[in-house]
Amino acid sequence: MSTAETTEASPSLIRTRSERTRSAEREKIEAVQVLRGVAALAVVALHAMAIERKYSGGDMLLPEWFRFGASGVDLFFVISGFVMVTVTRGRFGRINEVLRFLWGRVTRIYPTYWFYFFITLAVFLWQPSWVNTQLHQQADLWASFLLLPTDTLPLVMVAWSLVNELWFYCVFAILLFFPERALLPSLCVWAAVILAINLFVDISGFTPAGRIMAHPFTCEFIIGSLVALFVRTEYARKLPAGLFWGMLIVVAVGLILADAASVLDGSRLKRALVIGGLFGALLASCVVLEARRSLRIPAFMRLSGDMSYTVYLSHVLVLSVIGKIWFAIGPASGLWDNVIACAIMFTAVVVYGWIAYRLIEKPMVDLSHRLRARLIGLTAADRLRSY
Repeated sequence: MSTAETTEASPSLIRTRSERTRSAEREKIEAVQVLRGVAALAVVALHAMAIERKYSGGDMLLPEWFRFGASGVDLFFVISGFVMVTVTRGRFGRINEVLRFLWGRVTRIYPTYWFYFFITLAVFLWQPSWVNTQLHQQADLWASFLLLPTDTLPLVMVAWSLVNELWFYCVFAILLFFPERALLPSLCVWAAVILAINLFVDISGFTPAGRIMAHPFTCEFIIGSLVALFVRTEYARKLPAGLFWGMLIVVAVGLILADAASVLDGSRLKRALVIGGLFGALLASCVVLEARRSLRIPAFMRLSGDMSYTVYLSHVLVLSVIGKIWFAIGPASGLWDNVIACAIMFTAVVVYGWIAYRLIEKPMVDLSHRLRARLIGLTAADRLRSY
């Protein structure tokens, strides 16, 4: 039978496939992508300020409040919890779904990360002083390669957050074995355990793995998961849009006050609850407003989210190269060289991020999707649901 005959003979089947595809595409929520980009650029701002301080000769252009860019990691953790609950909806209690989930998470993190691990390792072996000078002689290369918990930062400095992510994924994979109705109580129990440990036990004496398991940042992952459960409820759909616009104002004021109160520098539990709570409200508001078509996302902002993982992993290397070129040329008096250097730093991070996403990260992700479809079995709609 020809393609035309197949199309004419089974319009209902074709319509069903099309509807599945559109449904899957909608699950890649644009607001989430934009917030991913914001999180990555916030971390870039933090490290750009550090590079400027190191190589500028004393003059500073970037404002001190850029240090709040460290909260970009907190936003990543909240988004991660949201995404895990969103992409696994209706997939609980089946071993194949657990395998798909684990495959998707492992292949999403490791291949791109290993690319930058080996670049950093090559630089380290050539010029050790060029890479994370605070702890290179102590770096555990095998632990860095596998993203295992240790007492020191990994060779790729920013990859410490990926160690936490992998722990989140392991716990969530276990939750996938149970009925979906058990997810909410399981998350509440998990949160209660983390809170109790951090309130009544000194975790500084725990092993590296124990500190990851009990880390307050777990609360941010749980907050994101709870947000995902909330936005799908009938109650959330009935709340007026004005409430969520007002919530965005509250979040903005809250973040300003949190910065003024140096929340990032205080208790990690306080940081997780305050910053994580604010970002949870931000995420919930943006997702609900987008679903109601009250929030429009420009295409270029979606791109920042697509390349956020590459930007996150690569930006320290890119910034360091620009900084060393700046140092070799020699800082000048006044701020004009700071303006040029900072403009080049941010431009280089974004341009490299886009190129490397297209040529390195995206092909790796596409290959992992094809392999997963071949080894485990995956529909087109499932592939579109991958984050």
